[in-house]
Amino acid sequence: MTDFTAVRDLIQGVQRQHRALPEMMKGAKVPYYRRGEMSIPAFKMKPGGDPETDGRATSLKLMGKAASLPIDFFFYDLEDASPDNPDLKPLARAFVIEAFNTLDYGKRVRAFRPNNIRTAYFEEDVIEVVGAIGDKLDAIVLPKTETADEVRDVQQVLREIQKACGRDNRIAIEVLIESPRAFCQAEGIAAVDDVSALIFGAWDFARTIGGRVEADTWLQDQGAARQLLPIIAAAYGKDAVDAVTATLPIRPKDPSDESAIARHKRAIDFARRDAEDARRIGFAAKWILHPDQIEPIQGAWTPSREVALEALQLTATYTRAAEAGSGAEVHGEQLADKAVVGTEWWVVLAGLQADILTEEDVAATGYSLQTLERTVRTTDA
Repeated sequence: MTDFTAVRDLIQGVQRQHRALPEMMKGAKVPYYRRGEMSIPAFKMKPGGDPETDGRATSLKLMGKAASLPIDFFFYDLEDASPDNPDLKPLARAFVIEAFNTLDYGKRVRAFRPNNIRTAYFEEDVIEVVGAIGDKLDAIVLPKTETADEVRDVQQVLREIQKACGRDNRIAIEVLIESPRAFCQAEGIAAVDDVSALIFGAWDFARTIGGRVEADTWLQDQGAARQLLPIIAAAYGKDAVDAVTATLPIRPKDPSDESAIARHKRAIDFARRDAEDARRIGFAAKWILHPDQIEPIQGAWTPSREVALEALQLTATYTRAAEAGSGAEVHGEQLADKAVVGTEWWVVLAGLQADILTEEDVAATGYSLQTLERTVRTTDA
């Protein structure tokens, strides 16, 4: 009789080694859920106004919308959406701090975007804002990133500010990938511990490679770069967030202006199309610039109750079949094995996260959530 003791020892040894690197997938290391991320200017003022009075009133009114709009994630923008003016940037910081200290954001993910690390504004952006309200921040959105080393340095800066303030909460970093160098370093960036997402910056990416962003064609024109980011992010358990839609839904001033109404509808349709495409290729969310984009964008990641229940039932049916000794079941015209049902599990999770499905719905299957997930996901012993 052949003695396989040495072979068994070998197998068990290599198993221990490879179990240290388990299967990784989208969002496994992301501490929050969101379908859309809305940019809100930290400074806004009508021409001729006084920055400290009119600017404050207008800016805080605008930022207050984050507390009322049905948005999952918002960030106050100290960068592109605030004037590149050394006299106004300090006011923008002060307004962000005041907004965080006076508004109730409920369950929304809270963030801000500093100016990039190469600017004269960055130091005060992070020291003043994070120093004042770092206990209230879930994330920062890091713009104009070039290298993984840069992101690691920002991570260290944030941790040191939090430590100096006696805080223990980690601030996640969502990194804009908007240049050729950043794209080439995306894997190293995704590997940084506190990074939670890679964000595709379509406009700056086009600018730096000499391209263009056209509403009708950008999904194809930048298709290769867009598809790679969710793959790279998921390899490290992080998320990818899609770029803004190329057209804004400007509301018609005249309700009888049919051409303006048509343009508005077309812009909404573009937002919905872009978001649905982003969801299909693995993005976790999409940027939002206008309130009218919230529903079509977040809706792309929100299944109907009927669809969510069907996905839950398919998962339960497959779990029962697996217990009975079957590794695949026919579902409609499709062979539903672990991989197929595993893709439906994202629909179940989306339904639960958006409160489309309830704990009672899960209990009605006869299984716990953990048991269902254990069946349809590849796991490691």
